[in-house]
Amino acid sequence: MAAEFEIEQEESRLDTSAPVSSDLTSDSEFMKFKRWYHQDIDNVLRWRKEAREDFRFYNGHQWESDDITLLQEQNRAPISINKIAPLVNAVVGSEINNRRVVRYIPREVGDSAANELLTAAGDWFRDEADAEDEESDAFSDNVICGMGWTNTRLDYIRDPDGFPVVERLDPLKMAWDCKACKPNLTDANRFWFIDDKPLDEAMRMFPNVDRDVLCADWAIESSYFTGDDLNSGGMIYDQTRARFYLGGQEDFVTDGAFSEFYVRIVELRYYELESYYRVESPKIHNPDFFNSLTSEASVVLAQLFLNKSEPMVSLSVKEYNRLKKIYPPIQETSERMQRKVAKRAFLGKKILEKTGLDVPKNSLGWEAMTGYFDKTQKRYYGIVRSTKDPQKWSNKFFSQTIFLLNSQAKGGIMAERQAFEDTREAELSWTRSDAITWVNSGQLEAIRPKPVAAFPSGFFQLFATTADAINTVTGISPEFIGTREVNQPGILESQRRQSTLNLLAGLFNSLRKYRKRQGLIILYLIQNRIPNGRLIRIIGEGKVKYVPFVREDLANADYDIIIDDAPTSPNEKERTFAVIKEMMPLLQGFLSPDTILEILRYSPLPVTLVEKLQQAYANQIQQQHDSPDPKIQEIEAKTQMLRTNAEINQHKAHLDLQLKQLDLMVRQNKAKLEAATAAQKAQLETDRLVLEGEKARLEALRQLTSGS
Repeated sequence: MAAEFEIEQEESRLDTSAPVSSDLTSDSEFMKFKRWYHQDIDNVLRWRKEAREDFRFYNGHQWESDDITLLQEQNRAPISINKIAPLVNAVVGSEINNRRVVRYIPREVGDSAANELLTAAGDWFRDEADAEDEESDAFSDNVICGMGWTNTRLDYIRDPDGFPVVERLDPLKMAWDCKACKPNLTDANRFWFIDDKPLDEAMRMFPNVDRDVLCADWAIESSYFTGDDLNSGGMIYDQTRARFYLGGQEDFVTDGAFSEFYVRIVELRYYELESYYRVESPKIHNPDFFNSLTSEASVVLAQLFLNKSEPMVSLSVKEYNRLKKIYPPIQETSERMQRKVAKRAFLGKKILEKTGLDVPKNSLGWEAMTGYFDKTQKRYYGIVRSTKDPQKWSNKFFSQTIFLLNSQAKGGIMAERQAFEDTREAELSWTRSDAITWVNSGQLEAIRPKPVAAFPSGFFQLFATTADAINTVTGISPEFIGTREVNQPGILESQRRQSTLNLLAGLFNSLRKYRKRQGLIILYLIQNRIPNGRLIRIIGEGKVKYVPFVREDLANADYDIIIDDAPTSPNEKERTFAVIKEMMPLLQGFLSPDTILEILRYSPLPVTLVEKLQQAYANQIQQQHDSPDPKIQEIEAKTQMLRTNAEINQHKAHLDLQLKQLDLMVRQNKAKLEAATAAQKAQLETDRLVLEGEKARLEALRQLTSGS
């Protein structure tokens, strides 16, 4: 966190599209920010005081300083038997062993499967940023004090292309909208981060700002309520105080002692309402429509709508005013609306810097996970709050018991001085079982045992009730912690653990909601800030491969965020493998080497061992492919020969069939030809006979004519 402001500032400089305030010294805006701060900080300081006490109890500092002083004056030990830490660690351990994964489902018509590349890119982002560890730390804060915070961003100092960062924020440095009351502060309109930084570092962050205005002294006045300041090792730098303590600003400037002084810088992230217009997209792809426009209108419409496929397009007020001047019909299909725009400001004695915030809509970049909500005090709290009273009483009872045992007699006698013949010898021989202690005659009644300390009736029952009350008030059973030392059925122990998880469902639901909102931030950064060509690691089928990232494939799509069970989490693997073992007799006929290797991924075996087994199997398959067994080769050769002979016989039979069909066709054609020839001969003979008959008739007619 030391370089957070510097990194954040570097991000804002790289974001050239971020809107920047034209007047950073605007008194009215600065007074508005201060008014917001004083409205929000009052309730936050009360929560912060209780949260510090929660952290002290978790870390074992469970006695007030006044009580410790009083006990020391009475020679009593301030004993602390910390029973809160195991409760918190058990809840946090349950989260670690049951982590979830984020999947991105594209919004499209019909069935949709998780986008492999985008989901893999999200896993790569979280893995590079060690997000699981940071989120577990934030969840631990949430369990303890009711607030856990993270910041998701890209670090352009570590990597010019942007290095993924998910970092836990100190909840004691955060502040939020006093009107927010929904889980995870989803209804908050502003967040604050108040941090004390060395003066020289602050001067590097804001080189163009006078050092006299760097310190937000108006945010220091309320620090008394926190019990101790955020930085107790140095002085808060202020021009008046510097001159008072050092006799002049020039003295410590020439000495270069900037690192000895601190300035308090307040970072504000907030929403600002902005007007815009929703207009119906003109039919710019119609040539007749374009021909009816002026050249200026054609250029402007192409710039605003050519690459937009949506039927309704959002335009800023400036764009809309420009458009309606050159194309008035747009006013008939437009509607004026408002939207929330995220912005950020760094505050000292004035506005040090104000920029836009490069985050998805409805997000400020900082994501909170919240615990239980006290509606009367409007504050969030964790499980430690209800355990503090039982823990205090348990410590006091134990300390009181030790004191009573130490201050009262634990054996010995009371005797009159004349009861023994030799007092010194009686002291030496009284505790020896092989010695005789001589007593004067008639003085046995003068010797009596010292009274044994007697505790009040019900003292130990009350002590046991107080000790057990810590589990009672939280609902966390000893079985969940693992401290139950009795023999009981495993199903009963499992049910009691599950009942504890049911009582903690509110905390885990808050974590689930946080992961969905944080997944939107990662999605936005991947779609808009990860450069093309960056290698993204994809893990699947037992292999790791790197593919180049192409932003255009993902930039214009909407996705739903799905929080799914992580199959590789320890508890999930144990549950899955237990079910697989019960189903194993039914799966015997379906098991193959590939199936067995897939089942091993869900076994409690170490990941390295499973990967080695998968690699050994892959090498074996490759080796068999490269150098097969001679017997197998012989069998394959015979099989190939038989297959070849079968193909030859089949081909020969096919040829014979074709020859027979061809011979039949020839015979049929020959028969048809012979029949046609015979028919033609018969017709010719008929024609000849007819011709001869006609010739004979004519000859007879000629003879008859000549005879007459």
